[in-house]
Amino acid sequence: MIIHANVFSYIIALGVALILGLVLRLPLLPDKPMRDSWTISAVFPTAVLAIGFYAMLYELGYQGYIVALITGIITALFAKFILEKLVPRPESEEPL
Repeated sequence: MIIHANVFSYIIALGVALILGLVLRLPLLPDKPMRDSWTISAVFPTAVLAIGFYAMLYELGYQGYIVALITGIITALFAKFILEKLVPRPESEEPL
């Protein structure tokens, strides 16, 4: 079975983002209930951002295992230190 090398690049970006997210002490999953949680975790949005950022770089012509590795590292650091400053937590709404 032949798998295109680009699939391995996506897996590398995803795996590096997940592993580095856990090393940076991001929780694996958001708080319960997940639908109303604003907790940044290793699975969401870190892994999703890693795949998305690599897809953008791939379309721009940057591809390969090293690019996937760097994308995973930058995405995990972005999710840990910068994401909440860019998109702050919503203010809690008071019941009327």
